[in-house]
Amino acid sequence: MIKLFLVEDEVVMREGIKKRIDWAAENIDFVGEASDGELALPKILELKPDIVITDIKMPFMDGLKLSEHIRSELPSTKIIILSGYDEFSYAQEAIKLGVTEYLLKPIAPAALLESVKAVRERIEKEREEKLRTAADSSEGSDQKEMEALKLFSELAKQILDKPEDSSDRDSEIKNSIVHESSVDVNTAGDISGKELESFLKTGTLSQAESVIDSIFDTIGDQNARSLMYLNYLTMDMYFAMVRFLKEIGEDPAPINEKCGDINNVIRSITDVSGAKHYLTEYLQNVINVRDNGSARKYGKVLRDSVAYIDEHYADEDISLNTLAELSNISPNHFSAVFSQEMGVTFIEYLINKRMEKAKELLMTTDKKSFEIAYAVGYRDPHYFSYTFKKTQGMTTKEYRARGRNS
Repeated sequence: MIKLFLVEDEVVMREGIKKRIDWAAENIDFVGEASDGELALPKILELKPDIVITDIKMPFMDGLKLSEHIRSELPSTKIIILSGYDEFSYAQEAIKLGVTEYLLKPIAPAALLESVKAVRERIEKEREEKLRTAADSSEGSDQKEMEALKLFSELAKQILDKPEDSSDRDSEIKNSIVHESSVDVNTAGDISGKELESFLKTGTLSQAESVIDSIFDTIGDQNARSLMYLNYLTMDMYFAMVRFLKEIGEDPAPINEKCGDINNVIRSITDVSGAKHYLTEYLQNVINVRDNGSARKYGKVLRDSVAYIDEHYADEDISLNTLAELSNISPNHFSAVFSQEMGVTFIEYLINKRMEKAKELLMTTDKKSFEIAYAVGYRDPHYFSYTFKKTQGMTTKEYRARGRNS
């Protein structure tokens, strides 16, 4: 039976994991629990669990430090890290330590159980392979196998320092011993993060696929073959998009529901194409949300601005700066948004509004031209007359006469 130990400082979370999953029914022995790494370590060293689930941020000894000790003393023990959204900066260190799974909180018990079952299957497979090797090998070859297993465990700690493909997923670790990469993982990650962050602000929907391709072109062939590195890069880019959504006031939950829970996605990715497909789909949804949110936001701004112009067109001092200040937007940005959404510039809309009102007054009152000029917001009657003729193709006198004759 597989033995499991839980380390979690939040009582509700710890009790939920312990009691809401029927561990015995899954042929898993829940051997112990602790509220922090300092209390957990001596129990873990004594009980030697096959799987340790640990929170990443805890008092006294955090999950990373605990994982380091476990890797040193019990290299065959599998570690599942639980992390909050704002703690993804710890992911690099977790990868260095060779953790088996990196899951995001909050996580449903069913999702956590699926991850544990996947790790259990991996352990059982490793045990079967060791038994077959032991049956077919001499004592000397068995010792050599043990040394190789220790090397695989140590290699997993070095994935970022020496970016070999040191994932402990199935046979990938063994392949990484043969193939070494010279790509600087940290540099590749920095490049991808900066390119994505820039694109999120100004990129278009049609460019989403090409920008994901461009980012993956920077990581190098060897890193592209590393499942652990693909997992890290996928989560890194995922968090960049989640942060952007939150910055613009949008909820990532609908996109997560549409594209899939990140924990499940990570487990399902087996190659670059899978990572690219998920990230492209997610990015396209983010761009849609950004653009639709912008339309909603500026739709209200424009409605309010048009209403203000319609009410205050006769104010001599009304200007683009006035509207921009009321909308809490820079004048340049307001001008661009107004033109794009209305199809005319601010000044064109204001002039059209004033001319329509002037024509109404010409036809319904006996006001003189200079009086109408003042009534529609012009302090200079001559400029009003010039503008009227330019926009209407005739003078105010001609317009009034034509209207009365008709």
